[in-house]
Amino acid sequence: MSVNVSHTDFTDATTLFANLAAANAMLDGLTVPDATTSTDGVVKKAALVADPSGNSATNNQTAIIAILTSLKNAGIMSSS
Repeated sequence: MSVNVSHTDFTDATTLFANLAAANAMLDGLTVPDATTSTDGVVKKAALVADPSGNSATNNQTAIIAILTSLKNAGIMSSS
């Protein structure tokens, strides 16, 4: 996966940074877009969901709902 990182363009062809503060300001200005359904980007890790306590339809349904909720809360899956 590759993602474009946004940044402020340099203003001089031969000088990267006027000083340390300018270098740090440039690094502070780097941004990576959030991921969408069609664009790569940055996402959060979803919370761990425990394995179902048994192999019944009810336990499996509860686990699936918990997984979906974890993905939505982390912003990995849209909630609408």
